Amino acid sequence: MSAVLETRGVTKSYEGRKIIDDISVFVNEGEMVSLLGVSGIGKTTLFNIASGLEMPDEGSVYLEGTDVTGRAGKVGYMQQNDLLLPFKTVLQNVAVPLILSKVGKKEAYAKAKDALDEFALGEYANLYPAQLSGGMRQRAALARTFLYSGKMMLLDEPFSALDAMTRSDMQKWFKRVVREHNAATLFITHDVNEAILLSDRIYIMSGAPGRITSEIKVDVKECDDADLSEEFIAAKKRILGLIRRE
Repeated sequence: MSAVLETRGVTKSYEGRKIIDDISVFVNEGEMVSLLGVSGIGKTTLFNIASGLEMPDEGSVYLEGTDVTGRAGKVGYMQQNDLLLPFKTVLQNVAVPLILSKVGKKEAYAKAKDALDEFALGEYANLYPAQLSGGMRQRAALARTFLYSGKMMLLDEPFSALDAMTRSDMQKWFKRVVREHNAATLFITHDVNEAILLSDRIYIMSGAPGRITSEIKVDVKECDDADLSEEFIAAKKRILGLIRRE
């Protein structure tokens, strides 16, 4: 199977300090893969390189086999904050990346409306971000990323700003949407539970500079009490053991 997104030997330093070193990861079509590690380990630096916003000192980024190193706009990238523009409606916010890509306004708004319907936000299209709940704002930001992403989404802690109940609902909802569309997703988290519940595979990142130290295939059956299942507990113990060892 050919990877949708792949990084090969990516290394980056700032002001003489190496932040990440020789990082190679891949995401196949339909996969949800998480990058798990403590804050400050270099996860966002890797995403900035994978999205083309920054150039690596060494290494390359490939999208469906094509070298896209340093070429922004090839994958959808949702950062930690939703970055919705307060003076634009939800519909206008979701359409922004398409318009910036020279898609005509009429077509951009039509596609944005379809995306909002898909993400259960169609009736809120003409509201402004301040009129939405935190979960709805995140859904709008995800709809924008999804619409622009093509086949690959990069998500930097997409649910971290939500309360526990909203976060759990959003995780289940998002997993269902991604599965329905067979989208490829790489997301950052420092939450072990979230990584297990959402991922097909988990990359554990640790060290200084940050490196990929483990790769784990996840096989936890989805259920309402997943945190109490034997598979979940076994996976969590294994991951925590690897993190502590590193």
